[in-house]
Amino acid sequence: MKKIKILHLFPRLLSLYGEYGNISFIKLQLEKAGYKTEIDSYEDGELQLNNYDLIYIGSGTEKALLNAAGRLMPYKDEIVLSVKSGAFWLCTGNAQAIFGQKIETDGKETDGLGIFDYITKANTSKRFSGDVLTDSDNIFGTFLLGYVNTANVYTGIKEAPLCRFTLGKELGNDKKSNSDGFISNSFYATQLTGPLLVKNPAAARFFIEKLTGTPFELHEDSNAVLAYSSALRELTKRVHSV
Repeated sequence: MKKIKILHLFPRLLSLYGEYGNISFIKLQLEKAGYKTEIDSYEDGELQLNNYDLIYIGSGTEKALLNAAGRLMPYKDEIVLSVKSGAFWLCTGNAQAIFGQKIETDGKETDGLGIFDYITKANTSKRFSGDVLTDSDNIFGTFLLGYVNTANVYTGIKEAPLCRFTLGKELGNDKKSNSDGFISNSFYATQLTGPLLVKNPAAARFFIEKLTGTPFELHEDSNAVLAYSSALRELTKRVHSV
C-alpha cells in the first residue's frame, strides 16, 4: 500500500474549533486500514506543496485568518497552480475566505489569493451562528450535520455548492440562500467548523476513498457512527418542528 501524505496548513493558528481532529481522525482510520500516513504541518517559513495527497486548512479568528492569508501570499503562484491542477484540498470554517479575491473586515480590505471570484465581507460585531443540517442531495449522498459560527458573508461564488442547509438555511454562504461552501475540481470548501469528519462518517469515507482510491467503510457500531445517528435524529426533529 502506498504512503498517504497530508499537509495541514496552520494547525495552531487555524484550529479554533478543534479542526486538528479532522486530520487525526483520517490518520487513525487510514492506519486501521493498513495505510502508512505521514502528516506534515506548516505554520511559517518555506512552503512546499508538491507530492501531497491532501492539503487541509481549518478555521480561526478573523485576525488569525488575515495572518494566514499574509503568510500564504508569497506562495500565491504555487497555490494557484496546485488548485488549478486538481490537487486535493479540503477547507473548513472561514478559511475559504483566503482563496477569494478580497477579504473586507470591518471596512478594511485585504487581498485574497484570487483563485476564485468571490469576495468576503466580515463585520465582527455581527456573527452568524447555529446548528446546521444539510439535505442528502450532495456528493456524500447523505445528510451532513455540524455548526457554523462566522462573521463572513461570501458573495460571487460561481462554483456549485458543497451542500445546502435544511436547518440553518439563513447561514448559507451569502446569508440569504442555503448554499454552503463550494466544489471546484478537487477543491472542497464548507463553512462547517470543528471536526467535520469525526461528526460525519459519510464525509470521512468519501475523502478517505478519494485518498486511497479504494472502497472504505466505518464499522456500524463505531463511536463516530453511533454519535452521528443520535445527532441526526435530534436535528431532524428540529427541521420538522419549524
